[in-house]
Amino acid sequence: MLKEFKLNIIIFLITGALTVWANNRAAILLFILVQIVAWLMYYFKQDKELSSIVKNVEQEADAANVRADDAFDKLKALINAIPSPLVYINQRGDFEVSNQYFDKLIGEKAVNVYDSVIDIHIRQILLDAFLNEKQFVRQLNHEEVDYQVLSIPLVSEDNRYNGCMLIFQDVTRVVDGEKMQKRFIADASHELRTPITSIKGMIEILNREDFDDPETAKEFHEQIEKENNRLQKIVDDLLLQSRLRSNQVYLEKTHFNLKQFFDGLIHERRQELHQANIRVILNCPSNLELDADQFRLSQVFLNLFNNAINYAKDGEIRINCSEKNNRIKIDFKDNGEGINPEILPHIFERFFRGNPARGRQNGSSGLGLAISKSIIESHDGTIDVTSEPKKGTCFTIIL
Repeated sequence: MLKEFKLNIIIFLITGALTVWANNRAAILLFILVQIVAWLMYYFKQDKELSSIVKNVEQEADAANVRADDAFDKLKALINAIPSPLVYINQRGDFEVSNQYFDKLIGEKAVNVYDSVIDIHIRQILLDAFLNEKQFVRQLNHEEVDYQVLSIPLVSEDNRYNGCMLIFQDVTRVVDGEKMQKRFIADASHELRTPITSIKGMIEILNREDFDDPETAKEFHEQIEKENNRLQKIVDDLLLQSRLRSNQVYLEKTHFNLKQFFDGLIHERRQELHQANIRVILNCPSNLELDADQFRLSQVFLNLFNNAINYAKDGEIRINCSEKNNRIKIDFKDNGEGINPEILPHIFERFFRGNPARGRQNGSSGLGLAISKSIIESHDGTIDVTSEPKKGTCFTIIL
């Protein structure tokens, strides 16, 4: 471009010199015309090059916009893929970037931290994060979901506050686990304390210097042995349940006939069933077979038999077995007292008893159904229960 400009200057000087030398009107007009044509050609060429440059710039800008839009779409998809409510609050308090879970949490109409449509407890956390400009962790319970809220202030290189980011992590399972652990510790302490206190009291009486009652001493010794056995059963059941839940129990699976399996259990409990006047109806195909740990499964169904004997006296037990889609379904149903709806969700919990007094009288550890559930789950199976008061209870097991 600079060379062309210099060339035009040289042409201008040469034609000017020739014009002066010619010293006539026609030469001057020709000089002027040549210069006009030269300058027009120069500027037309410059305009064409400028248009080409502008076009290239526009194309690069369009490509940059496409890349920016693509990057934004990917960022938005990434943010929405995060399974926790997340939001970036800018310096004005606006929700500049958020994912679908946060929008659902606060309501889609909310646009900043001051919106009154936001739940008051959530809004307070948002305001604290935005105004205090400090990192913190808070606990929040909203609509029966427990959240751990992490606030992170965003600061530029020149130490200017650029807003903050908040993440609401669902910790409901963790909180429920902590509650269950605390309840388990309290229940285990209570269950262990009961026989220990009983044993301690009887030993103190037996050790009195003025105690001289052989008949009472014999009763106390029998009761101490009974409480000791109960204490041993609680400890053994606790260890077994813990090992089952941590997959530390080796299952000795064998192939056996299911009808013969139940016939053996019924024969084993025949005396208790007769005393409770309970009739057992077994509906199981003779060719139905199963691969499982026979000993562990017998623990499950003997526990169900014991429960039915305690709560379905003068009634009946129906055991229905069927096979579908390579899975075996077993319905163990009695027509006894049934279970109240409010306690039904808790019967597989450790140390839970529908009737605590009766359970302790029978020497129950309160862990039978919890262990049964763990045994079934260790076989990759499921156990569920349905019940109606005064109509009976049905345990459905799928293996």
